Amino acid sequence: MLTLAYNHPAIPAQERRLQQFIVDNAPIIAFNAIATSHGDITYIQLQNVFNHQLAQWWILPHDNPQPANQYEASYWTLIQTLNGISDYQLMGDSFIQHKVVTLSCYLLNIGPCPQIATINRP
Repeated sequence: MLTLAYNHPAIPAQERRLQQFIVDNAPIIAFNAIATSHGDITYIQLQNVFNHQLAQWWILPHDNPQPANQYEASYWTLIQTLNGISDYQLMGDSFIQHKVVTLSCYLLNIGPCPQIATINRP
């Protein structure tokens, strides 16, 4: 009989729902963040997107403040960055633009994993 060296524990249904939320919503906010930084959509439209996503997040049951993986941590870092800036900062501050584009490209699976600080779920 073969014994696995590592047995990956089953993910609880609650955590699967949270991870599915991130997988479904991260590309949307990433695409909209890039579009806003290029002037294709307004900052108000971007705010509406992440406010809607946060409202949907708060409906989900969650009790673990730690992101499940680097992808989720990048999502929350992007949300926190977008929530803490104004439209002129996103359009004119090259440091913020670089951070938003780097996170967004990773969330769209077209860029490498960025170095981010530890972050908690809201």
